Amino acid sequence: MKALNLEQFNQLIAEAQLKPRLKRELRFINNASHMTAEDWHEAELLPITDRTGNKGVLLLMPDDDIYVIPYELSKGIANRQTGRAQPIICDFCRTWQSGSSAGSISLQKDKQSLNSVGFLCCGDLACSQHVRSKTNASHASRAQLRENLTNEQRIERLKGRLRQVIADLDLNLIRH
Repeated sequence: MKALNLEQFNQLIAEAQLKPRLKRELRFINNASHMTAEDWHEAELLPITDRTGNKGVLLLMPDDDIYVIPYELSKGIANRQTGRAQPIICDFCRTWQSGSSAGSISLQKDKQSLNSVGFLCCGDLACSQHVRSKTNASHASRAQLRENLTNEQRIERLKGRLRQVIADLDLNLIRH
C-alpha cells in the first residue's frame, strides 16, 4: 500500500461517501502512526478504527488503487447453542482463528442504503501480516490447515480475494 500521512488520509476520507459521524471519529494516528515504510509496503488491507475499535474504514489496496470501505466488526464468534468460542477460517486471508480471535465484519455497500455484506475474518484484521507469517496466529493456522503455500502465494491469494470483494460490492469507491 502507498504510505499515507494524515493529510492524505483526510483527503481520502473527505472524498469518500461516509457518514459524517464516522468521518469525525476515525483515528488515523492511533492506527497508522507506528507503521514503518516496510509496513506500508506490505499492507493490502488496513483498518482505521474509531475509538471503540469496532467501527471504521478498511483501506484496501490489492493493486494500484486505494479503496475506502466502511465496516463494523464483531469480535469473538460463539456457538449459539453451547456458547463456546467457535474457530473460523478468515474469508480474506484464509487464516485459521480460534473463536476468541475470530470476528465477523459487515462491509457497508453505500451511505444511502442499509445494505451490507458480512464476512468471517481475523478479529485483529491483520490479514496482511498473517499471510506473511509474521504473527503467532499465522503459525498456528499453518499447523491447523496444513497448507503448503509459500508466503508469496498466500499474498497473491489475499490480493485476489480483495479484488473479488471489491468487484462483488460493486462500490463507487475513492481510488488514488
